[in-house]
Amino acid sequence: MNWKKALTLSLFFAIGVFLFWKTITIIPEDERPRIWEDMLSAPIWAIMMSFIMGFLAIVSRGLRWLLLLEPMGYSPSGFRSVCAVAFGYLSNTFVPRSGEIVRCATLNSTDDIPVNKLIGTVITERVVDFIMLFLFMSVALLTNLDAVIRLLSKIPFPGGSVFQNSMIAFVLILLLILIVFIMKRINRSDNPLQKKIAHFLSGIGQGIKSVLSMKNRTAFIIHTFFIWIMYFLMSYGLYKSMNGSSGIDIFESIWVMVSGGFGMVFPSPGGIGSYQLAVALGFESLEYKYTVGVSVGNVVWLTQTIMIIISGALAYIYLSAYRFSLKKSKPE
Repeated sequence: MNWKKALTLSLFFAIGVFLFWKTITIIPEDERPRIWEDMLSAPIWAIMMSFIMGFLAIVSRGLRWLLLLEPMGYSPSGFRSVCAVAFGYLSNTFVPRSGEIVRCATLNSTDDIPVNKLIGTVITERVVDFIMLFLFMSVALLTNLDAVIRLLSKIPFPGGSVFQNSMIAFVLILLLILIVFIMKRINRSDNPLQKKIAHFLSGIGQGIKSVLSMKNRTAFIIHTFFIWIMYFLMSYGLYKSMNGSSGIDIFESIWVMVSGGFGMVFPSPGGIGSYQLAVALGFESLEYKYTVGVSVGNVVWLTQTIMIIISGALAYIYLSAYRFSLKKSKPE
């Protein structure tokens, strides 16, 4: 790692820590002890359930990967595929956006599958996951319009009432989507930005076609829904079991889950700071106490981070041992 990358990672880590510090310090001092009290209210069974659900999502993601490799004539071990995914998650926790490359390089080193083909399958996965995120986000927005408006009301739009500003934002989003789809058709344009957008949208279409045309598409679709249901359940159990948030319903939980997902997009290591802040704002928009959101966000983040570190570390040990055995078995 060169000094520029190290500096960039240090900067994002510092921003993440700052966001976490800011998330806590904006709470009045006399209310801060409540955060720890609410965190301790999380029962062991809910924490273990979240841990297991998160791990099952990794296992399912590894097995789903095999379905994309099979049509190309590659059939690596399911266990090694899962380990590569787990190690990729571990890498992502410390070096944002590195996980996809790491897991491809890992499976290349153990099963000699070309990296470019592995990256192609990962792009298809990302397209499918983008579609699933869009579905969850659509459900969250349609079933929590009041919360969306409350959240948008905190954004300083110039002039107008809260409702008018929210509608303006909604119309602008619709226009942006329309413009993007129009750009998809402008393949002859020399504008680099338009070409990139058109290429991205074309990739989404190709990804959908590849999934629909694959031999085991039913299994792929089942794995995809299973992964996202696990993502939901690993948070929902904690939402329902902790003090202050037990009254949340399924659709409200989806809204908070989507909010937290956007927090994880921020390139701080493991989503530290940005995830807690996003979850807290999601809960606050549902008219829960801000401290409740911070407490729940901390517990979910800690549980999943510990799960990723343990599973990723064990995967790394196994993969290292397997690569060592391959070297020993090669003739001199």
